[in-house]
Amino acid sequence: MRKTKLLSYLLGGAVFVVVGALVSWISIETTIKATSGPNFCQTCHPMQPMIDSYFESADGGKNDLGIVATCTDCHVSHETPLAHIIGKAESGVHDFWVMYTQDTDTIDWSANRLRREEYVFDSGCLECHTNLERATRGNNKAFVAHKPYFLGETDDKCVSCHEHVGHLELSTYLNP
Repeated sequence: MRKTKLLSYLLGGAVFVVVGALVSWISIETTIKATSGPNFCQTCHPMQPMIDSYFESADGGKNDLGIVATCTDCHVSHETPLAHIIGKAESGVHDFWVMYTQDTDTIDWSANRLRREEYVFDSGCLECHTNLERATRGNNKAFVAHKPYFLGETDDKCVSCHEHVGHLELSTYLNP
């Protein structure tokens, strides 16, 4: 009788742990997804020009495949899940602080674009463009352009060359 009761407690505890872990994982994934796109991001930082140009870009959904990148797909590191969550939290706190403590009309977005390598992460680019290195092998034009990057012969980032990625013609939205 005691053995059966102990086994019931152990089994119940194991089920509780598994269900708790599953509910936690689903909750975290749902929260991350809900807080990763432009509708959420604009609540803490002034970015209408960026949103408008994003929706006109291939990464914002204007492509034949219907693929849409979120803000955090590009603007938060994907090196590890922990780095992603920490980067997302740091970015959110920073943007919230700026939104409510500074005059956001004085932000020089055009000057910030010159520092795009600081806040666009190659790990995000490579999350979606997983086959880029393999697809650019050989002597084709794409490989010649990307060879130094994949061989580690340059410090350039993806946005060093692809400056309009994610925000088509952003400068026209910043300076209408």
